[in-house]
Amino acid sequence: MSFPSPLGSGDADRDEDRAQIILITGLTLAVLFVAVVLLLNTVIYTENLATRGADAGGAEAIEFRDGVTEDLAGILHREHRNASDGDVFAEFNASAETYARTVADLRARDGVIADVHVNRSTLNEGHFIAQNETESGFRNMTSPSGSADWTLVGGVSRTRNYQVTVDSTTLSDNADDAFTIVADGTGEDWSVTLSNRSADAIDVRVRNATIVNSTTISHEGGKNVTIDLTAGTANGQQFPGPVWAGGVQSDDEPYGPYNISYENGDNATGTYRFVVDDHNETPHLDSSSRPYVVEGIYSVDVEVYHRTPELTYGDVIRLAPGERDA
Repeated sequence: MSFPSPLGSGDADRDEDRAQIILITGLTLAVLFVAVVLLLNTVIYTENLATRGADAGGAEAIEFRDGVTEDLAGILHREHRNASDGDVFAEFNASAETYARTVADLRARDGVIADVHVNRSTLNEGHFIAQNETESGFRNMTSPSGSADWTLVGGVSRTRNYQVTVDSTTLSDNADDAFTIVADGTGEDWSVTLSNRSADAIDVRVRNATIVNSTTISHEGGKNVTIDLTAGTANGQQFPGPVWAGGVQSDDEPYGPYNISYENGDNATGTYRFVVDDHNETPHLDSSSRPYVVEGIYSVDVEVYHRTPELTYGDVIRLAPGERDA
């Protein structure tokens, strides 16, 4: 005599089926989860790789552009300083072409195609005006004829890279009769006055029709101080006040015109240099005088090209170093 099993065979089969379904479902979900994770990792990796490649290529191209701008600005200044009555642009263009070939060769070693081209059609002529140091040292800021108050140049529209270096010990300790640089025109004027009331600092007063600002600039370690008028700095320190020729020089065409004059030039010794885009012919200022003026370049466009396997970059640089908004 036999007895029935406590669990029927039908029930056992159903339990096995459910277990198999649960196992298969779990394995399927695990595979899906792994696939999703791998897919997400691939997407993230690809995105990061692409982004990193673009940033690296872009940063290299920007560094190239900025380096070209700085180098050509130095070449432009050198050609102005070395000029006599020659063609400054021809000399600059020749130097720029030599520089471009050198840069192209150096970049080619790293697998980069680089090109620098000066666009002669964009040339804006200008005039370089300077007073250099003599064999005996600095000379005072008077005119060639010895006048303490005089107009250095007239009919100016724009000025860039205006730098003055003074021997601080020769400056007056009284701002009322101190050496002053003036830009005046169309009824407005702007000026900066340099005086000295201590051994290690100079006082800088900047003013126009509505603003007067004064500050003291320390220059420990040397008596010579370089004032960058268009950048608004003294020995690299920013001084407050309206920007160069503020209220006199317009940022919209037509620019100017205005005059640049020196007052109390006998109360300072030093050097200066700057570039203007235009000026009136003045009988006291030519290539043989001290100070002197030579024809030069106010601005010119330079085309730069930088190509790597990851990025092709091109830009046009307006080369006008030392403008007041540079």
